[in-house]
Amino acid sequence: MPPQPPRRSRTCLVVGLVLGGLALLAVIGLVALVVSVDDPARDDPDGPAGDVRITACQVDAGTKWPHAQLDVTNRSSKPSDYVIGVEFTAASGERLTEAHAAVTHLAPDQVAHERAQSLTQVDEPVACRITEVTRVAS
Repeated sequence: MPPQPPRRSRTCLVVGLVLGGLALLAVIGLVALVVSVDDPARDDPDGPAGDVRITACQVDAGTKWPHAQLDVTNRSSKPSDYVIGVEFTAASGERLTEAHAAVTHLAPDQVAHERAQSLTQVDEPVACRITEVTRVAS
């Protein structure tokens, strides 16, 4: 009977798998670091809500429709679209109605002046409050 050939060692396979796993972990860690550094909301605790400011809140004397004038400033690094919700409340705090405004393709650091208009008639002064701001890269 001829002698058995020497058994091949699997050391190279094990070392290769370990090094491949470490390389994969390093790449995942690097990607996570880059994403967290590039995230504009990371440095801004207000996120997109901090991009919108109410500059006027009133009821039109003729139509009795409440509206809010909004300044929207894109503080992100990419052109963005916004959807903004505004509620109108009475002095007692009761919610009377709501309105929405949209801004599209706003460039970084650009300001848009927008109006959130309700079509519900109101017979008293109102206060305005931003209820939601959604920002999506254009």
